[in-house]
Amino acid sequence: MENRCRLAIEVLKSVRKAVGPGFPIEFRMSGSELFEGGYDLEEGCRIAQMIEPYIDLLHVSAGTYQRGFGDTHPSMFKEHGCNVYLAAEIKKHVSVPVATLGGLNDPEQMEQIIAEGKADIVYMARALLADPFLPRKVMANEDEDIVRCLRCFTCMAERAATATRRCTVNPLIGREIEGCEIAKAPVPKKVVVVGGGPGGLKAAHTAAMRGHQVILFEKESELGGILKSEQAIPFKKEMYELSHTFARQCYKAGVDIRLNTKATKELVEKEQPDALIIAAGSRPLVPEIEGIHGDNVVIVNQYYLEKDKVQDEVVVLGGGLAGCEASIHLAHEGKKVTVVEMRDELAPDANVRHRPLMLQEMDGLVEIRTGLRGVRITENGVECMDQEDHKVTVPGKTVICALGQRSRTDVVDELRDCAPYVCTIGDCAKVATITNAVYQGYHAALDI
Repeated sequence: MENRCRLAIEVLKSVRKAVGPGFPIEFRMSGSELFEGGYDLEEGCRIAQMIEPYIDLLHVSAGTYQRGFGDTHPSMFKEHGCNVYLAAEIKKHVSVPVATLGGLNDPEQMEQIIAEGKADIVYMARALLADPFLPRKVMANEDEDIVRCLRCFTCMAERAATATRRCTVNPLIGREIEGCEIAKAPVPKKVVVVGGGPGGLKAAHTAAMRGHQVILFEKESELGGILKSEQAIPFKKEMYELSHTFARQCYKAGVDIRLNTKATKELVEKEQPDALIIAAGSRPLVPEIEGIHGDNVVIVNQYYLEKDKVQDEVVVLGGGLAGCEASIHLAHEGKKVTVVEMRDELAPDANVRHRPLMLQEMDGLVEIRTGLRGVRITENGVECMDQEDHKVTVPGKTVICALGQRSRTDVVDELRDCAPYVCTIGDCAKVATITNAVYQGYHAALDI
């Protein structure tokens, strides 16, 4: 153990010599490397004790970068605060202050960690990308206004690809020097937004903050668009809650939100808007294969409304992001789940940080059948054709249809000439991600 700590101690001695006795030194370490062959928590405590004489603050994380990216940066599949126990145990063995972190975004949980003596300091990283004003909101008792980190790894994936950051819920991250902060419009205008999904809500709030008069039409009785479908999946609850946070921002900014209102050409033109932002979203892609409308079929977007229909043996038809995440949830619920995907791999379009952790979560929980095309649904499962046109039957009592989304181009076509300025954003422009919808909504409002 002495030799394993030697390099760290020599570095710390050198740093102390350079900065002098009055400068605080913080040391970050993993409480456990969390894999067979790595050091465990017992050894982590011994390492902490050996390092302690040379530091002023011990920052306890987990895992290694060589194995298990999701241990050091907990994914949505892990509990919030899953690494706190490591800091709590190490704190019993050292006298310097101990800090903890790992997927924390709830102020109440963070307060509890401190109150229970599990750590002296709580750190956040991704949570402050999502909402840099989180500490200010906590101090003002405005916890409900915090825009929570989704733990979707957009930030990490973008850094891997472009060496910068992006954030699904904060379109300013990585663009700080581009001059795209909200500024008052020189001339207030009347703006109509069609659609109350994430892109439409972001557009409406941004336009209202710029001083425009904003009306938002939503055809459903609840805001959120596609985010509503996430409410039945516990590890995606932050996505559902995002719709409430964005809606609250809109109401506070004075947006006139009209629920149960379908935006027709006549209705929009009656308002005589100076600008129209179309954020009508997408609808599920449901191919006309035999049996697709049967009682044993649930469209993945409607699962939150029809989950009681799902029996113990499930076939998920479609191995994209929605299908894979639904399969994980169903397996967690104790279902026997098989994912059927026409392509050779699952969710190839998912971001490079989230995808491997998602596949790791599926491993051992879900049966995966790639290279199969569903051609008929029966009460006993899905009949498929493989890549050599051989018939293959995948058994199941319930079928979840997760074959993607299709843009609502009909809405766009009807409304595209209803105002002097018209902008189409989000899925109704091109089916993509929540990240794209929020970014496009924000910038559409800046352009008015």
